[in-house]
Parts: sequence; C-alpha cells; structure tokens
Amino acid sequence: MARSEAQKAADKRYAAKVNGKYKPFIVNLTPEECASICAAIKAAGMGKAEFLRWAVGELEKRQKQ
Repeated sequence: MARSEAQKAADKRYAAKVNGKYKPFIVNLTPEECASICAAIKAAGMGKAEFLRWAVGELEKRQKQ
C-alpha cells in the first residue's frame, strides 16, 4: 500500500523534529538472553531505553559508595 502525501509530509516533519536528538545503542545478544532481558524489563513495567537509563543510574550510585 502506497503512503499518502499527508503521511509522507508527517514523516518529514517527524524526521526534522528528531534529527540529531538520538543515537542508536546497538548490542548483540543471543535469542535466549534477549528474551530473558526483555521479559524482565517488561515485568518491571519499563521500556528498553528507560531501563538502560535506570541501570546506568544504579551503576553510578554503586561507584560512588
């Protein structure tokens, strides 16, 4: 199904809005690791980015002790 001109325009506005604001953080996991980690994150009610930010905060707290 072809995208409408309105959808294309919305895509351009979104791309302009987020351009340069984010960078991907890519990691390779085994399928088992990925499933386990994703399940734990979901069970905690968090998203992947939210979890990563939280984990870094916890690591920084431990390093200060």
